[in-house]
Amino acid sequence: MNQTRKPVQNLLKTFSLGTLSIGKNRNDTQESSGLTRMFTLKKNGMEYVGQLRISPDAPTVKVEIFNENFFDEFEQPESAVLENLTQKVLSKVKKENDVSDSVKASIKDFIEGQESDDFELEAVEHSSPEEIRDIEAMFNRLNQEYFNDKINATVKWGRDVKTQNKSGFRYGSYDENKKLIRVHPRLKQDFVPVYVLELTVYHEMCHQFAPSYKKNGSWQSHHSEFKKKEKEYKNFKEARKWEKNNWHKLLLPANEGSEL
Repeated sequence: MNQTRKPVQNLLKTFSLGTLSIGKNRNDTQESSGLTRMFTLKKNGMEYVGQLRISPDAPTVKVEIFNENFFDEFEQPESAVLENLTQKVLSKVKKENDVSDSVKASIKDFIEGQESDDFELEAVEHSSPEEIRDIEAMFNRLNQEYFNDKINATVKWGRDVKTQNKSGFRYGSYDENKKLIRVHPRLKQDFVPVYVLELTVYHEMCHQFAPSYKKNGSWQSHHSEFKKKEKEYKNFKEARKWEKNNWHKLLLPANEGSEL
């Protein structure tokens, strides 16, 4: 079961992001009404570089960090760290005198939207386990969010066996001919984070987005295009870390009483 996500304004008090320094607005931006700022974060003797872009016309508010190892500084999920960082950067920028009214309005709308999202997420995370682990609904949401509804496939739970796996565990599979995604039913268990189940579904969807091809006589499934797309999933690093540390628990049949 997912932990309830705290509102953004409260998350800022739970961990230190580092010392933030924001540069001047870039005048070379093509969006005259927008704002582009480079910034640095100093934490534990390291300096990390990022960028804020605000485009009121779109409207768009985006914060990104160019050093991926920045997120290794935290125990919290990457998505939570980025959300906190966005809030911290925006809070500092909106206090500056030379920021236009349109940019300030975009910041205000973004922050209010984040607070609204928190209430929506809490409602979802208090739903029943069956609703949270509805892989068809999960597929539809991921398809819309990451693939513009262009993935055409069916997703189903696979069949479990009541014996221990000897060599390894396969989270899911994709049948290209049938356009069928199968997910291992042991991922229904409560100790498996929902983001691990999501990544499994998302991973198999990536196989249709970036199909296998033959090179030097051998099939390339997890090629560079595939890996690039797979890493776009917001909780990719956390899910992979969990899999690395817990995959052996999935070798055993699900406990009696678990829904399979």
